[in-house]
Amino acid sequence: MPFYDFQCNSDHTFEEQCSYEQSKIGFECPECGKKAKRIYSINSKYSPTFSNTNTRFNQREKHRKSMKGSQLNQSYTG
Repeated sequence: MPFYDFQCNSDHTFEEQCSYEQSKIGFECPECGKKAKRIYSINSKYSPTFSNTNTRFNQREKHRKSMKGSQLNQSYTG
């Protein structure tokens, strides 16, 4: 089961391991007992990327941009 983040009206945040159905219902805040709703947050260590930087195309492009002079006519075999 995944972990979900929750926040109550008093701005207390906590995480719970629960099913998706339970995450829609919510939990009581462990600090104040108020109803807490699920929030969407991203870990500060998480850096989203929208493409894979290690694809063959990206490797070829990095190699192509690093070449100079007579190297430009050589093929990249990876």
